[in-house]
Amino acid sequence: MFIPLRIRLLHNFGRTSFIIGFLFGIIGLVFVLFFSYKLNWRLLLADKNDFAPAPATITESVETQYTANNVPLYEYHYRYLPDGKTAHYGSFLEYSGTYREGQKIRIEYLVDSPEVSRFTGTDRRNFDQIMFLAGIGLLLTGFFFLYPSIRKTRRERKILIAGLPATGKLIHAEPTNLKVNEQTVYKLTYEYATGPNKSQKFSVRSHMIRNLSEEHVENLVYDPRKPSSAVIIDTLPGPVARYVTRILYPA
Repeated sequence: MFIPLRIRLLHNFGRTSFIIGFLFGIIGLVFVLFFSYKLNWRLLLADKNDFAPAPATITESVETQYTANNVPLYEYHYRYLPDGKTAHYGSFLEYSGTYREGQKIRIEYLVDSPEVSRFTGTDRRNFDQIMFLAGIGLLLTGFFFLYPSIRKTRRERKILIAGLPATGKLIHAEPTNLKVNEQTVYKLTYEYATGPNKSQKFSVRSHMIRNLSEEHVENLVYDPRKPSSAVIIDTLPGPVARYVTRILYPA
């Protein structure tokens, strides 16, 4: 069965797990790209003994477009002289408009690379590093949702492309210890014919027990090369299920 690109996309985005993973992944990627640009890797890898303190002066305060609890995020730029002669510059981010141009603050710089420094204030210390690591965490969370969703979608798509239609009869429904939206997930076992005097059993887990067992039979597609692999059409995202039904089960 030919599956057009629109249906392929709907097959992916029709799953809640894929949408959640996609959103987490996009947000995490934005965090990683933005804060990796802002982040100096030598700061992240340095030990606390590699730093030396120094006074600095705020040279500029810029309000960004980002907010948290209606508090804007500011980017502060500062100037310092680690050797008393050569001026170096740095910046930090903080959800506060506390600091003003000309205000004195304390920073710490890398002894081996005086041009690399960070703000040593108690609020939002090492903000770039924290947000970068948060972005990594969001990416990993996104992957946790995306990988099984994509893997399941690819398996189903292969079956749909090469599969044959059949009607499965529900022969057993066994509750599991899992719940989705406070609904018990069931292991549902179906039996369907794959040829004259040939039958095959197939099990699927779902919390949509009312939908799947309402008529005790379900339209499905099975892989003729591996008859034990099948897809129940009603478990597919709505637009995909309607497309497959229209192609394989025309009225």
